[in-house]
Formats: sequence, C-alpha cells, structure tokens
Amino acid sequence: MKKYDFIIAGGGMSGLSLAYYLTQSPLRNRSILILDRDQKNRNDRTWSFWEDGAGPFESIMFRKWSTVSFHGTTHAGLLDMGSYQYKMLRGIDFYTFMDAELAKFPNIERKQVTINRIADSPQGGFVIADDEPYIADYVFDSTFALNLNKPQNHNLLQHFKGWIIEAEKPCFNPEQPEIMDFRVAQHGDCRFIYVMPFNERTALIEFTLFNDKLLTDAEYDADIRQYISRFIDTGTYQIRETEFGIIPMSDVKTEENPSEHIVRIGTAGGYTKASTGYTFQRTQQYLRDIVRNLNETGKPARQKSWFSGRFKLYDSVLLNVLENKRHPADDVFTRFYARNKPVNAFRFLDEKTGFSDELRFFSTYPWWPFTVAFFDVMRRKMLG
Repeated sequence: MKKYDFIIAGGGMSGLSLAYYLTQSPLRNRSILILDRDQKNRNDRTWSFWEDGAGPFESIMFRKWSTVSFHGTTHAGLLDMGSYQYKMLRGIDFYTFMDAELAKFPNIERKQVTINRIADSPQGGFVIADDEPYIADYVFDSTFALNLNKPQNHNLLQHFKGWIIEAEKPCFNPEQPEIMDFRVAQHGDCRFIYVMPFNERTALIEFTLFNDKLLTDAEYDADIRQYISRFIDTGTYQIRETEFGIIPMSDVKTEENPSEHIVRIGTAGGYTKASTGYTFQRTQQYLRDIVRNLNETGKPARQKSWFSGRFKLYDSVLLNVLENKRHPADDVFTRFYARNKPVNAFRFLDEKTGFSDELRFFSTYPWWPFTVAFFDVMRRKMLG
C-alpha cells in the first residue's frame, strides 16, 4: 500500500485551498491524495466576505466593492470600509481555478470516492474510502461532523436562500451592495436580506436567518418576493439561478488536532466564526498558518495565543443573546454598525482588534441583555 505524505479528506473549499497552499510552498513536491465523493463541476455555492487588501484568489473574484450599504432599525446608509473591500467568489470559478492549478503537479492525485472512516495509527493517519485503505503521514479532514446537539452549547444555524434575478428595469447600483437589510419581518429571529448587484439589471437577492429552525422553500421564496416587490423597482423579473445553504453557528468545542496524524480543517476544525457564520477568510488564514508550520517545523499544529480565546467568549455571548431572544437582533446589529466606525467593526469581526477597542464596542451594546448573557455563558461553561 502506497503511503502518501498528505491525504486531504474532503475536496471542498478547505481541502482544495490546503492543496493549493502546499503547491505554493517548498512542500510542493510532496505526495498528496485528495479524496471527495463529488465532482466539483457546478456553481453549488457563492462565498461573500470582506478582505483588507488583495487576497490569494484576487484574479477569480466575481465582484468586488469598496462601498457597502446597511439598513437597520434606526440607521441606514453607506458604511466606510476603509481599506477593506467586500468580495464575491463563485464556487464554479474557484473549482475551475483549482482544477487548473493542481493539474500542474503530477504528485497530486484526486479520487472520487466515499469516505467511510478516518483513524490514527502509529504508522500514520488511515482513511478507508470505498472499502480501500489509504495511509499518510498526515490526514487533513474536513468531513468530520460536529455534534451540534449538546445542551451546554449554543447551536444556531445560519440558513439562506438566494435568487439571482434579471430585472426588466435598470434598478441596481452595481457599485453598492446591501450587506444587511433588516426591512423584513423578524418574527423574533435575526432575519435580513443581502443584495449583491452584478450590473444594473442583475443581482443576487439572498434571504438569511440566524435561528434554529429551517423554513420551507415556499417561506423563503415568499420573503424574497415580498422584499423585491416593496423595495426594488424591477418591473418584471426572471429568476436565473437559486442557491441554498446552511452554516452552523455553534460554540461547540472543536479539536483541530484530535490525534498525532489527523488534523481537522474547515468547519470540522472550528474555522467557522460562531457569531457570523463566516468561514472562507478564516479558512484561508488558518491553512496558510498550517502550511507555514509544516514547512518550518515538520508539524502542522497552528500556534494559538491563549488570549485570542476571548473572541470565542464574545461569540458565545452574542449567540446567547440571539438564542434566548434577550434583545431584538436587528437593533443589536444596528448599534454595532451605527455607533462604531464600520472599518473598526470589520476589524473586530476579523479578530484583529485590541482589548481597549473591544471595550468600546461593548459599551455600545444594550448592557443588561449582554450582561445576563455573559453570566449564562459562564454558567453553561462550568456545567459543561
């Protein structure tokens, strides 16, 4: 049985990104096996995120915006992003780029299989896929399913449905996306609309919710349709594409390095930020750290400061407020953007602020709901 240097279990965004960063490093000639059950040959998702400066996939970005708009309860208007840009990357463009880049390296194998089991051993990490065994010095696993049912954790979902519509009239500003528009019925949840314009007549309209219950297709569609009829003068319009997704918003404890030869990456490794559901940018940052450590030390474990763990506490407190409906979510987010410099808000969400900056953020939140949430989070942690 051939032994690989690295097996990547799961060939989605995190797995393909890891393979790409390996090819951009002195480890580019190591033997790599990528296992995934699906062919990545369709536009199955769209990633939208903010980024400070140029990123590694700048050449394939579908759209980039330097100005964004926000519509909350008591504040609406443009947000000053400073050096940040809001970016949009289509799944099919990412997969096509990765196919071309990884095909340049004959040491990279890709197999379309179903992964049955991943285990560690003294000889390395084992993967059983379609009843065939594979072994490597390290297995990078993005397929591990987190337990999102533990009562001591906060386990919400970010779920969304989007339509790409083509309107009869020129009704969109191509230079100005709407990143959060709360002018939809909240029903006690956190519900908002994204509008990502491609040109004056075409845009992605996406209805997003933070809660613990999915809707029916008809319910998602009804809210999108109502938003368009109330706020966008499209004339008639055609739905060209639809997309749907679910992202866990959970503070469940994750193990990035559960054993000597297995490393969990992506959502499986805790890369999704619990309070926002954003995964793409954090995944890129963390994977680059892994490759750097592999190259410099021979081991993939990322170095993490204990003090950076405070952001997980912040995430848990916000999830507690949302889960227990301690304060209307639309007002929480309105305060966040209206009472702080937006560029600092993006830095905070990127976990790049100092503690004194964070104290100023906290002073803009409704103090009583967040204080109650803080002590409830600490109680849950002690019971857990």
